[in-house]
Amino acid sequence: MLFRRAKVSQKEGTEAESASFKKGSGINIPLLTISLVGLLVAVLSGFHESIPFAGSLCSNACSDASRMHFLHVHFWIWGALFYLAVALLSVLRPGRVAWVAFASAGVEAVLVLLMVRMRMPCLFCIANAGIMVVLLGVAFRKDLFWQQAALALLFFVGFLFWTPYENNLPFFAQANSSVSGGNDSGAAASVDGELITNQRLDVLLGSRLQQMRMDIYRMKMQRLDELIVDAVLEREAKRQGKSMQELITGLTSSVHVSDADIDKYMQEHQQQLKLYMKTVPDLKQRLNQGLEEQKKEQAVNGYAHAHESRYKVRVYLSEPRPPVVTIDPGHAPAIGPKNAPVTVVEFSDYQCPACRASHPIEKQIRAAFGDKIRWVYKEFPLKVHQFAFKAAEAGLCAMDQGKFWQYQDQLYTTPDLSVPNMIAMAGKMGMSAKEFSNCMNTSKYKAMVKKSISEAQQAGIDRTPTYVVNGAVIVGGPSLDRFKKIIDEALRAKGIRTQAAANPK
Repeated sequence: MLFRRAKVSQKEGTEAESASFKKGSGINIPLLTISLVGLLVAVLSGFHESIPFAGSLCSNACSDASRMHFLHVHFWIWGALFYLAVALLSVLRPGRVAWVAFASAGVEAVLVLLMVRMRMPCLFCIANAGIMVVLLGVAFRKDLFWQQAALALLFFVGFLFWTPYENNLPFFAQANSSVSGGNDSGAAASVDGELITNQRLDVLLGSRLQQMRMDIYRMKMQRLDELIVDAVLEREAKRQGKSMQELITGLTSSVHVSDADIDKYMQEHQQQLKLYMKTVPDLKQRLNQGLEEQKKEQAVNGYAHAHESRYKVRVYLSEPRPPVVTIDPGHAPAIGPKNAPVTVVEFSDYQCPACRASHPIEKQIRAAFGDKIRWVYKEFPLKVHQFAFKAAEAGLCAMDQGKFWQYQDQLYTTPDLSVPNMIAMAGKMGMSAKEFSNCMNTSKYKAMVKKSISEAQQAGIDRTPTYVVNGAVIVGGPSLDRFKKIIDEALRAKGIRTQAAANPK
């Protein structure tokens, strides 16, 4: 009898607990813990390329997975929002967690299916799937089994059809590409189910693809500017009650080209004008016509641009973003704090004329931005340059004696990059010539230089100088103003608003 009463009491207690869970009273600690762990995994998956230890945990599959999206919002962001919702419900209404958990289970099943089909072993995806299994086990409600199963199936079917279509993945890649011409963030091809993404092609093609995109962008911008000028002038002429031709005539009537203008142009373009075979008077006449047209165009364009605000001109065409790559600084020479918001990895060649011309600009950039920038130097000697490889080794030998950056200045300016001269330069700078000579003769850093070359090639870098600014690849030597703008943009992306000194010394 006592046993029966105890059993009845235990049953009543269990039912009371179940009722309490359904009503949502009290904080459910297991659900809260699971949601916080899931939130951490979701955030790590989204920022793994920016976090050294997280990036080392995962292959390129994690990068491909982190770029998948729904309604053009990355899945890792949806995941973070989901776990935040679970955390909130675990505090306020634990009984409601089952509904959102099983809906999300349908989505997770689609992502796991895609991961398997595309042979994309994403570590963070696997971890998230495990967390979802635990969450379902804790949130499961027997009394709602069929409703939960139906909800999971509904989300599974919906996402199974929409996710591959939106991301241009193998399920719909062929049909979609025939209609839209492909998607830069999706699949380019698949081999035996293994996905080859456009992102991977972007990295491998690297600078060549970016240069072509920039050429297209410049052509579009030039034509767009012409269309904007025409549209503004047309409206301005109408406002003034004139024809467009009358407005342009009024703007250009005072344009005059003086003899001083012609002489200045001839002085600045002496080399090009040497090929001109006609008489000087004839040349000046042609220059007068050309410069007059140029000045008229400048006057008209200047007037139109000055009135853009009146007609609410907005330019939405954006400059193509450079491909993003991950470069491990390793033990390469570096200057600037390790926690600097901007890291610039330079791939350069001491015998490259463009690299030599860019070196003074690099020094001005480092001086202008100070501790906001960390500069990492990577050797990328080109095969066409006879002395470049040994010069790269010489720079690293100078690093052994703490004189890398001072010695680099000499390498960029000396016309003689022969081994004897580089050893002699080291001695003149106060380094141990014997130690330096031994480093060079034993090719101590040959393997390190080769590894740096391999890193550049894997990142799609094929020319010097090339800079990787917080993962963005910048090809060629930018002007000082352009380089400042690049660094400023990288700082703004980190939430830091600053501007380099106008004339860094």
